[in-house]
Amino acid sequence: MSERSIIKLSQNPIGFGDTADELSIDMFESALPVQHSHSYYEDEALGLYIGVWDTTDMIEVAAPYACDEFMILIEGAVEIRNNKTGQIETIMPGEDFVIPQGYDCQWQQHGYLRKFYVILEPKELPIQPVCENVVYLNDKGKNTGSNNTNWQQTSDGHRKKVLYQNNDKTFTSGLWQSDAFSTDLISFPYNEFIHITSGNLTCIDEKGFEHHFISGDAIFIPQGTNCAWLVNNKVSISFVQIK
Repeated sequence: MSERSIIKLSQNPIGFGDTADELSIDMFESALPVQHSHSYYEDEALGLYIGVWDTTDMIEVAAPYACDEFMILIEGAVEIRNNKTGQIETIMPGEDFVIPQGYDCQWQQHGYLRKFYVILEPKELPIQPVCENVVYLNDKGKNTGSNNTNWQQTSDGHRKKVLYQNNDKTFTSGLWQSDAFSTDLISFPYNEFIHITSGNLTCIDEKGFEHHFISGDAIFIPQGTNCAWLVNNKVSISFVQIK
């Protein structure tokens, strides 16, 4: 398991691209691409993997998606084809989205692509996926029905909208908003990936060091990390919680 600490992800970490991933031709319907991965956090027992990844052109073999995966496209675009209906969804740079575990689809991509990823690998595929479409993490309802999902007031006074949760409720993703607030030092109750979409926040670690984050930053907080939170104004995030 990786170290418990506040992790800020970089779009271009040091050494990224130096060593290509090992690939097998049976993974693709296209020619073998060139891919690179940089891992920021791994918990093999949980099946949790977080990092940045890139690839050249490729078409993957059509199959049910083997994991729940949250992604932020940094560069490039991808088409996700529904293998049952033939419908294609095009995902563009800057979009946050989830491909549900078990969704029978195909990744089709022309040109270079780079992304942040949060992967939760299951022990086995579900009999039936929660949904059979890409789930977009926005409040505009792009093909997700998120406009029909109500904001919920949380017990600590913030606002939350859950847009995807897997079958066993170990992977939950959605939107969260808050006005100014602060907390005492707490032990973080679950693994959480955060993408700040507007505003800023400060995370204070157990040594008293202040980590300042602004709109566009991607952060991961492992379960059990001791930290406190401070928001001086309003903040909005997309999130993934892994339990």
